[in-house]
Amino acid sequence: MNIQEHFNVQCGCGVEAPLRTTLTNPNVGRRFLECVNYKSDNTCKYFDWVDPPTCERGKDFGNWIVKKNMDLDKDVEDLRKQILHVKKTDTDLKGEIRVLKERENEFGQKMEQWQKREGMVCNDDQLYE
Repeated sequence: MNIQEHFNVQCGCGVEAPLRTTLTNPNVGRRFLECVNYKSDNTCKYFDWVDPPTCERGKDFGNWIVKKNMDLDKDVEDLRKQILHVKKTDTDLKGEIRVLKERENEFGQKMEQWQKREGMVCNDDQLYE
């Protein structure tokens, strides 16, 4: 049996009220049952705490956990942005390398043409004599 089955409660709408956990002050970490229409529909206002009120130390710890989680979420988002930047830089650099290789090939061809025109053609063996 999972925890939701243990709290199988139907609200005034006749819908099973899901078990939720709050991440807001002053009840961080406290579980509750709430109608799925609680905030969107004024016809049903079913709400019931499952857990007893949280002690002050528990509230402080819960708030610390929530803040740590938010900090980690921000770190993850920052890292995703950095990864996108690195990927874009990588793509840009690959494009620049491709252009430079094309220019190198063009330069090599022009050099060969110039050497032929000037009568300076030599093969690789002559370079090492």
